[in-house]
Amino acid sequence: MATLRQISELASVSVTTASRVLNGSAGNHPVSADIVTRVRAAATTLGYTPSAPARTLKTQRSNIIGVIASDILDTYFAEIARGVETEAARLGYVTVIANANRDPFQENRKFHVLREHQASGIVFCGSEVAGAPGTGELAHDVNQAVGSGTCVVSLAPRTFDSTQIVVDNAATARELTAYILSLGHRRIAYVGGIPRLTASEQRVRGYRDAIAKADAEARVEGLSGMSQAAGKKAMRTIIESGQIPDAVICTNDEVAIGVLAQLWASDLRVPDDISVAGIGGTRGGAIFDLTTMTLPLAQLGATAARHIANHRETVEVPEVPAYELVVGGTTAPARHR
Repeated sequence: MATLRQISELASVSVTTASRVLNGSAGNHPVSADIVTRVRAAATTLGYTPSAPARTLKTQRSNIIGVIASDILDTYFAEIARGVETEAARLGYVTVIANANRDPFQENRKFHVLREHQASGIVFCGSEVAGAPGTGELAHDVNQAVGSGTCVVSLAPRTFDSTQIVVDNAATARELTAYILSLGHRRIAYVGGIPRLTASEQRVRGYRDAIAKADAEARVEGLSGMSQAAGKKAMRTIIESGQIPDAVICTNDEVAIGVLAQLWASDLRVPDDISVAGIGGTRGGAIFDLTTMTLPLAQLGATAARHIANHRETVEVPEVPAYELVVGGTTAPARHR
């Protein structure tokens, strides 16, 4: 591999000047446009690749963007991570993804490792469980890191300091519930979620708000998870109760898929016997033609990556990408029953 000395000799400049041009510090030491052109041409000719460790020492940050996901097996987080990775690669960054299993202690450990590797920025994909052990320590360490210049982006509600690019969870559930009500349904159950998980509780609140406004009766079931298995179990409990609703709104698409599986296993037709809707807009939900409030998951990830790449040049908080209702084949008007 070519060395700085070889490049400096070919460009007829000093090694120091060649280093300043190629490592991005020429702005602090004025160099003529002619010299910059000569050095870059020499580097191209010799196939020079800057040393990543050397660049990190000089700039105090690497070309790494860290992503801390609550559950990487959940397609919701996988699609966000894919959005970060795709945009980061376009901008010349490498994405490192860490799975934290909704555990603040794991989040904190991985946050520290990413900082040790001088990550340019760190993205938290999921929200927190209020009062969970380790939450306070995580908030303290993140706040301290942000105060010292680390760029932290949250794509879900968090109580620590960060740039928050967060979809309004209550609004998504409220608007989805309003749509189901507009179909003529009044017995509408809400299924899935995790107690004290901020995003989950906000969605429940949005559902309750819409139900109350319509003077209908709220029914919340299965607040024991956000997985397909949790959705299937909750729907089985509802069926066994003998009080089957007209429609089911699920906390996310994964829960909705589990609900669909249990309904089909119980010989109940969707949407003829019961309508089902989710929140997320994941690829898994699309396979089942699920009616869902589609969240801009990949766009959220891409927006976070761009903010990290540009955060030293701007302090503006990026605009949150829009969500939208996508009507699939799992819902139908009440008059069709």
